[in-house]
Amino acid sequence: MSALYDLGVRVAAMKPVESGGTSDSQQLRHAAGDVFPAELVTPVSLPDPVAPLLAARRAHRTIELDVLDRAFTTLHEASDMIVVEGAGGLLVPLTPTVHIGDLFRRWELELIIVAVNRLGAVNHTLLTIDAARALGLRVRAVVLNTVVRDAPSADDPIALDTNQSLIAELRDVPVYRFPHLDGATRTADHRAAGRDLVEWLRAQ
Repeated sequence: MSALYDLGVRVAAMKPVESGGTSDSQQLRHAAGDVFPAELVTPVSLPDPVAPLLAARRAHRTIELDVLDRAFTTLHEASDMIVVEGAGGLLVPLTPTVHIGDLFRRWELELIIVAVNRLGAVNHTLLTIDAARALGLRVRAVVLNTVVRDAPSADDPIALDTNQSLIAELRDVPVYRFPHLDGATRTADHRAAGRDLVEWLRAQ
């Protein structure tokens, strides 16, 4: 993950609820320079790798929205910008009546949709854009993430090359194709790719 602290401003990163371990929140915290404590970056952490509502029930807990609100407000007031990562998708439930999209609307956030660039990406990306707009959220951009699969032939290479333009055309939204980066890629290349993405987002 490209370092958020490379952006030249004080950036807070947050994953309000994480289920199935703390690897995502640890990476976010590190990317933001380890400035803010873990309990603010991820105020609710649940052990089971399932939707937060179910994970909370299995842990005999309730996700309290006021706890999330307080952490967000603290980070927002202490930073120049805040990046909030969702959990599994826009409509993933936090409580029986509140999902991730509701939380983003509550906090008046703009949305960057990240999807794996593969066959099928057009359908679920368009569905997410439509759901976000129905909630009154502004979709700032779509980022198509390039991954390498054990069986590349399972994905249609035509789809990989055309998803970007088709999504942009059908929903009038900027779409960025992020390159594949793995553990063998140099840290400098990770950061360069991240900076390129940020500069592109700033131009939108």
